[in-house]
Amino acid sequence: MTSGDAAFPERLDVFCNLRGVRHFVGRLAQRGRSLLFEYDRIFLASGIELSPFKLPLRPGVFEDKDRTFGGLFGLFNDSLPDGWGLLLLDRVLRSKGMRLEDISPFRRLAVVGDGGMGALEYIGGDKRSDGASRVPLLLDGLAEEARKILAEEDSPLETVNELLRLGGSSGGARPKILADVSADGSAILPAGMGGPGFAPWLIKFHAREEARDQGLVEYIYSVMARDAGVEMPETRLFPSATTDGFFGVARFDRENGQKVHAHTACGLLHAEHRHASLDYENLIKLTKVLTGDVREVEKMVRLMVFNAKGGNRDDHARNFSFLLDAQNHWKMAPAYDLTPSAGFSGEHSAMVNGKGRDITDADLAAAASVADVSGAMVREAVQRTEEALSRFEQLKRELGQALPGAGRAYLLV
Repeated sequence: MTSGDAAFPERLDVFCNLRGVRHFVGRLAQRGRSLLFEYDRIFLASGIELSPFKLPLRPGVFEDKDRTFGGLFGLFNDSLPDGWGLLLLDRVLRSKGMRLEDISPFRRLAVVGDGGMGALEYIGGDKRSDGASRVPLLLDGLAEEARKILAEEDSPLETVNELLRLGGSSGGARPKILADVSADGSAILPAGMGGPGFAPWLIKFHAREEARDQGLVEYIYSVMARDAGVEMPETRLFPSATTDGFFGVARFDRENGQKVHAHTACGLLHAEHRHASLDYENLIKLTKVLTGDVREVEKMVRLMVFNAKGGNRDDHARNFSFLLDAQNHWKMAPAYDLTPSAGFSGEHSAMVNGKGRDITDADLAAAASVADVSGAMVREAVQRTEEALSRFEQLKRELGQALPGAGRAYLLV
């Protein structure tokens, strides 16, 4: 295919569907290797800053000549999937006759369309066939299909398309789906099919070589994080016949059935997440400048403490997000992806006081001090976090003995 193929036009109209109000933001165009963006003049007058650092509201044509994300601005790069979703998306594009080297970020956005995470929508590309219905989702069956794809076993294109539709727009390396879940957890439907009484969730499957208790462990860490004072979405452990359960988390980019604009630290600052690019001092300063609210800064400090004490070394720039509220003020998004991980050669992606390992309480206090957070607040966060983490074995025993029966979900109390 050439860049002029009808399925992949050289221009995309960008919209932002903010809590049910759909704004035309501007146009994104591909010219050779260059990706260009220009705000619509009416949106410029709205005063809504979707990406204040790299795409501030001003007239003219923007181009990211640093090409951090292949020329795509971070605002739009946040709409692209990562890991699992990217694997599915590129497989579908290759099925259309495209070579991997010809698949640009622009073409991926054209396929994402209006089905991405957050509130941004891209119109003018190859609209994906919906195909969704109210048929309940069978998690174990979907997990097995995901396993086959990860193992590079033959999978029908229809299966790949279904998994792409169910969760291919989400980030992260592990297989996952987006679903609407009933209040009691008894019904799980494709995203957008639930209607009244249902809420949007993200449900994770296991990656290759992960233990059968991975979902249970992630659920326990979500419980401990909440006990430690970290702001968390609601979480659940969904039943499985082949594992100890699938971890699920309520989507924070949806509110009362409407879309919410979300932006990662990676996208806001053009900080590549595949290598160590931000430390916690950067993240704390970013929170202070973006939100102007000491309460939000303290949320970031608590998250830093929990990650450091809990051994989550996969604390890269895409694992911290911010939300634009109804008054167009920024706040931290609830925390996600908190389980222990090896990180970069055993070190945290985000360093603390210049250190990627062997982080002390003094290091945590020094990092927090860049935003004038008191030592007393850090000590309270450390104590509360250590108390929460000390309950891991107890929680694993208790929850392991009370794993849900078929057709029911374990609800967080």
